[in-house]
Amino acid sequence: MKNDLPKVKDAMSRNVFFLREDDFATKGRALFRNFEYRSMPVLDEDNKVIGIVTRGDILIITSTKSNIPVSGIMSTPRVLLTPEEDLLTAAKKMVDADVSSALVVKSTTDNTLVGIISLHDILPFLREKKSNKLARDIMTTEVVTCSPNDGVAKVWDKMEKTKFTGLPVVKNGKVVGIITRKDIIDAGFVRIRREDDKGKVKNSPKIEKIMKTPAICVSPDTSIKEIIDIILKHNIGRVPVTENKKLIGIIDREDIVRAFL
Repeated sequence: MKNDLPKVKDAMSRNVFFLREDDFATKGRALFRNFEYRSMPVLDEDNKVIGIVTRGDILIITSTKSNIPVSGIMSTPRVLLTPEEDLLTAAKKMVDADVSSALVVKSTTDNTLVGIISLHDILPFLREKKSNKLARDIMTTEVVTCSPNDGVAKVWDKMEKTKFTGLPVVKNGKVVGIITRKDIIDAGFVRIRREDDKGKVKNSPKIEKIMKTPAICVSPDTSIKEIIDIILKHNIGRVPVTENKKLIGIIDREDIVRAFL
């Protein structure tokens, strides 16, 4: 397919919240909660990128480790993009690196931060490209799920092992909700989850208490453009695919991007 998409600079966000390496990690946790970030850059005094903190990194923070500096949890960015790269090339780099967002720096020789871009930002531009694919063509059929009766610790561990940040909640084969890593963070159950791992909590909170309902689902005949519209409208990361109310697959942003690559 001809690569005629706009450039990274056309889709990236320029107003980026960032952290310094000597900031307390709790500052990052507050920003993640308040602004729904998935990742955040760590800059030096010259505003050059020296690391990145993800939503997963922030979860090591507990009440007894509130004084951890950002330098203790940050990692090296898997992808750095430049403003002049075209969006399709940028999307491929992100999917290949298994990241949903990437930092944008001034150039390949200058790591001064100029923006951040996510797969979500790229979807509106992909929507304008021609594609006749349907949900059945791009969905993942081996779906990792959980039950509404599962405890937070069990579901969190499943997310950690599978690397999925959101799971359909299924009862009797039917989707009854969606649970994401962010839902667990927002509900304040991360600390409980860690204490549950250590045997300090006898009755871990159930997923049914914090899952999102009803789940927004699509049929196997839903067009890829309709799926993009749904994801953008509701600001969600994935949609279960159902047939006769039964779960048969799931589609996330990465699946959509791969369909255009």
